[in-house]
Amino acid sequence: MSGRDDFEAGRQDLAARNAALRDQIDNMLSDLRRRTAGIQEKQEAAARQTVEIASDDGMVTVRVDATGTLQELALSPKAFERTTPEKLARTITSVIREASGTAQRQLQSEFAPLADVSDVPEVPGVPSLAGLLRQGPLVEPPDPDAERRQRREDDSAAPSGNRSQPPQVRTKPDEEWDDWDWDGNRRGGRR
Repeated sequence: MSGRDDFEAGRQDLAARNAALRDQIDNMLSDLRRRTAGIQEKQEAAARQTVEIASDDGMVTVRVDATGTLQELALSPKAFERTTPEKLARTITSVIREASGTAQRQLQSEFAPLADVSDVPEVPGVPSLAGLLRQGPLVEPPDPDAERRQRREDDSAAPSGNRSQPPQVRTKPDEEWDDWDWDGNRRGGRR
């Protein structure tokens, strides 16, 4: 074999390796486009999702978006008759946390498969894609089951005859009020 034959054989080998590398890059780009389209579709669907949760007694109902942001809070007309403001506030907070946790966990479970890069081939000299992606949520969402369990424990701990505490009555106002607002020249001001 002559030097020219060796050169041609090396050239053909290089061309074959370049073609194989181009095919691999084309396949990776095609996969990236497919994944990007899937992510965009899921993002659009997630933006329209809401989660609605009600307390066991039906006094509090909340609706949150997919990120867990409160969209609507509804209270039963009897909510103020059946409980104290403190208990109602705790129930509202707990139901919001339950709905928020439910929404965030649903969102994470829907997007988790898209973050799987186990089938992406490693390219020599390029950082691993798996090393660039953070595993798990940045902040752990509230546990919906724990919130519901805590509300039920609080409800069962209250006396069965009267679940609400008696209202607190203030006998003396924090500040004295005068009938006349001397600065604003009108009635109902502070002294």
